[in-house]
Amino acid sequence: MLDEINKLLRSTGLEDHPGSIIYSSDSTLKKGDFYFLGQNPGGNDEKKYGEDTIQNQLLQSGEHNEYIHGQWSGSKGRIHQHNIKKMFEDLEINIEDVFSTNLSFIRSGRTETYVRSMEDDFDVFWLIHEHFLSIVQPKFIIANGAKPRDYFKNKMFQIHKEDKKIMKNYGRYKHVAKYFIGSLRVGKILLEPMTVLAIPHLSNVTNSTEDYNNYYREGVMWLKNELL
Repeated sequence: MLDEINKLLRSTGLEDHPGSIIYSSDSTLKKGDFYFLGQNPGGNDEKKYGEDTIQNQLLQSGEHNEYIHGQWSGSKGRIHQHNIKKMFEDLEINIEDVFSTNLSFIRSGRTETYVRSMEDDFDVFWLIHEHFLSIVQPKFIIANGAKPRDYFKNKMFQIHKEDKKIMKNYGRYKHVAKYFIGSLRVGKILLEPMTVLAIPHLSNVTNSTEDYNNYYREGVMWLKNELL
């Protein structure tokens, strides 16, 4: 399994960039209902696999689940990790059973410090997502933030249902929880119906762990009651 993924990764020419590819344990790459997707790996002080490269993480991470076992750097990183785990608890989904990855596998501390064109890299890495999706064949994509949400919406067709809920404002921003249902073709496989559940990026509110209840939980519970 890893050899095939590594072959696809090497075909992109980006295998030596810092980052990671499978955020959950390797054993989650199997047929399942859910596929959790972020934008790209964030900053991380750990050097678990020697040189920080996408390929090293792929070949050496094994059953390490970044959301459960990772030591995320800084208070913002730790609260982001807490918010992800709280979201899965509220959705009543065991995060340890869900295949998790990012649209781009290249690491950056912030979106603004990404070293390449992120949107171009989404397209470059899509062939690997097609491989993953053909194995998992999920019914639900859980999107952490607008970029993965919108990328999947552009890939899908025959979107026949869509709804959103305005969440509590945070500062000057008005954020929404959102879902849409449609079809997605990956290779010879048609994933239908497929539902994308999207929450504003779970790092937006990082003053304290209590901010999850004050800001995100309303939207998460709305998605759960509508769809799960």
